[in-house]
Amino acid sequence: MVFSEITGTLAFLQPQPDDDISDRLHYYYTTTFLLLTSVLVSLKMFGGRPIECWLPAEYKKSWEDYTGQCVDQRGQTMVSYYQWVPFFFVLVAVMFYAPCLIWRLMYDKSGIRLKDIMSFANDKSNVQPASRRANIHGLAAHLSSIFKHRFTFGGSPHKNTFFRLLNLRFYEAFLTYLYIFIKFLFLVNVILQMFLLNKFLQTDAYGIYGFGIRILGNVQRHTVQCVLVINIFTEKIFIMLWIWYTLLAVISFGSITSWIFQSLPFEQRKKFIIRRLELADVDFKRHSYEAELDEFVRDFIKMDGIFVLRMITIHSGVLVCTEVVDLMWDQYLAEIGERDAKFIGQMLHYPDLDPDPHGKLDDMLIRPHSAAGLSFDLGKDNASTNLALLARRKQSVLVPLVSREDLTNLSDTGNHYNHLRPPSSRGG
Repeated sequence: MVFSEITGTLAFLQPQPDDDISDRLHYYYTTTFLLLTSVLVSLKMFGGRPIECWLPAEYKKSWEDYTGQCVDQRGQTMVSYYQWVPFFFVLVAVMFYAPCLIWRLMYDKSGIRLKDIMSFANDKSNVQPASRRANIHGLAAHLSSIFKHRFTFGGSPHKNTFFRLLNLRFYEAFLTYLYIFIKFLFLVNVILQMFLLNKFLQTDAYGIYGFGIRILGNVQRHTVQCVLVINIFTEKIFIMLWIWYTLLAVISFGSITSWIFQSLPFEQRKKFIIRRLELADVDFKRHSYEAELDEFVRDFIKMDGIFVLRMITIHSGVLVCTEVVDLMWDQYLAEIGERDAKFIGQMLHYPDLDPDPHGKLDDMLIRPHSAAGLSFDLGKDNASTNLALLARRKQSVLVPLVSREDLTNLSDTGNHYNHLRPPSSRGG
């Protein structure tokens, strides 16, 4: 009963799907252990007999109780740490939880609400195909929207750098760098705890307590051995903590190294996307989409997008992440198809202008439109670009992500480009 009430008060420590197991070892498991230990030590220290003494057999039980309470003089060595043990554990628990608190306060300000994103990905209704399709489509659309509006320092040099710094939380890599920094705080904290533990236990001697007993008018000195029982308990706790801190430091260092290696280099981020696309389509040919993949990773998803997708993989599984990446890839291909169609329409509508001032036509000619079954027919069937992109059926381990109803609803997208064709080519 007491234990359940104690654990109930620690409900705020419950882990959330916005971190990995390395972080939880710090802010959840270690913090919970320290707080529970603090409660148990306090109960023993303030609610029981903190000191026990051994007397010769001829003395009564009442004399033993008297001995533990009549200390009126202090020896040369003063053991002062034991009465602060419960408070020390609480302080250490707060320090272990602090990086997690900073992380959750900061990422909520960035516009990327990881908790809500993960709730979509982990929705229990995803076991139903219709609900799963709706949730995954909504999640992919939401992620595409928020990633698109995150700025890069090198993207638009005409914008004021000072104002960019003021809005650093909307930077394309803010969440990634923040998470790595939080992991670094966890590592620094656990190393600091090792030094604090040594400083807190800085004592290497124990005194022997003596007292006098008057027998037949004479005072005879008797020496008894007393022990603070709680010290035996806390000694084992401190040994466990020292070993645990060492393991935490090693695990944290490995976790930081792994996240830096996977998140910062562009090639590693690109490989992550390629693996997901290959899982979604076994016939996916990466060499046919090299330019598109680079732009998709660098300008469409960006660094924070890769971070969020890795979190989805950790907490929802690789298949959910694969479905989301596949839908975002289809959306990206549809967008560049629309962009190219508009560009060609402008060239046809204004024949006197330089047809290709920025080399866009050359870029479009090398795109693998034929591999995707696409064309730039600006006649009445000019919706084939989007439909072909969305209708391609993958030989995949996944359930088809686009239904025939979705394609029917998109069948009129070609009308948006009708005004781009020259008047002579318009129907009617």
